[in-house]
Amino acid sequence: MAVKLEQGTKMGQAAKKKNGKDFYEAVADSYRQSSKTMGKEYFVLDGDRHLIEPLEAFTKYLDKEFQDRAPSVAIDNGGGIRLIVEERMYQKPSGWGLGRPEGNSDYRPRGVSLTRDEAVEHALEKRDEDMDITGVDIGMWIPTAGLFLPDIVDINLQYALMRALNDWTAKDYCVGKRHMWCGGVPLDPKLAVEEVKRCSEMGAHAMWMRPNVMQEVRWWGEDWDPVYEAMTDNGMALLFHEATGTYNATHSTDYKYDVYWMAHVASHPLEMCSALIAVIGYGVLQRHPKLNIMMCEAGVTWVPYFIGRMDEHTESRPAHEINLDMLPSEFFDRQVCICAFEDDEPLLKETMDLWGGKNVGYTSDYPHWDSSGVSGVERYLKTFPDIDEETRNLFFSKNLIDVFQLQPDA
Repeated sequence: MAVKLEQGTKMGQAAKKKNGKDFYEAVADSYRQSSKTMGKEYFVLDGDRHLIEPLEAFTKYLDKEFQDRAPSVAIDNGGGIRLIVEERMYQKPSGWGLGRPEGNSDYRPRGVSLTRDEAVEHALEKRDEDMDITGVDIGMWIPTAGLFLPDIVDINLQYALMRALNDWTAKDYCVGKRHMWCGGVPLDPKLAVEEVKRCSEMGAHAMWMRPNVMQEVRWWGEDWDPVYEAMTDNGMALLFHEATGTYNATHSTDYKYDVYWMAHVASHPLEMCSALIAVIGYGVLQRHPKLNIMMCEAGVTWVPYFIGRMDEHTESRPAHEINLDMLPSEFFDRQVCICAFEDDEPLLKETMDLWGGKNVGYTSDYPHWDSSGVSGVERYLKTFPDIDEETRNLFFSKNLIDVFQLQPDA
């Protein structure tokens, strides 16, 4: 096995001191919320909270030349609320790899189903209160409907809507340092570099991408290296997030099924698995050793098997097939964090123990139907009472502090 590359950004933070304090303590003191009503003994960073975008999230800041092609809202034949772009409904209401039958509705920020309009209003007006009663200090906000923008065929319209959504997120929703956000990039590396730099200037801590191959774009090629260089140059992480119900995903795992629950079971972990194999196997992490990756809403416990399988293949296959200077498990250990969002996931504690508490972070998936809702932190404490305190602190905040390269106040 070759000598390890230079260590990436996830290193040695605990050894740093700020006014005599441990580095992570200093970061926590800079972001901790005194208004929290539960879980006060922990500093909690939620790595995946979801925007519920009103229509104006895509129209308010949309360039005038694209206003006549802006998304609209419609009701499908089954009563589901859908966005319409390029004469297609999102999420896809039927067929192979379909989206939710209820469409853009049924959100559960407090465990009770809300319609889309109710959820838009609630998530905007009650977002701080919901974080307080959940025990979350700060959170990373990720789109919901916006996750389908890479499905838009016209790259100019796709980019215009990405810019509009990123502007709305930065200017109208994620106001104040409690609310972190990530920007989306269009499926064109030159345009993506522009948007990474623009989002960095607006205060984004990360950029999100779909794990799928969409529009036949294989984003792990060297033509995308300038995009990842722009992210690392600006201290930004790369977040992967899947969504079920697209039209232009290539060989998607969910296309085997025309029943939503089965499509959804497959889509998130299997697409994320294929992305993990790609970023490691095609050398993205090797070429960009300071690029931190976060993989959202796909569970955790499938990872040890596939990382072990990747290690076995790189050690067993002929050398000319392998272009890696380290084992896949070493790249994973250095640069990847998998986010748990199911507090009853089988073997979660055992996986945390296997990794020494590293490489896994807390998310709630707020306020989606399959999220742990406002009780997330409390349920993790009750479901896993025998997790040691250091592992809890790594899970609740320290690992994601590293991913997002948070710094204490000056």
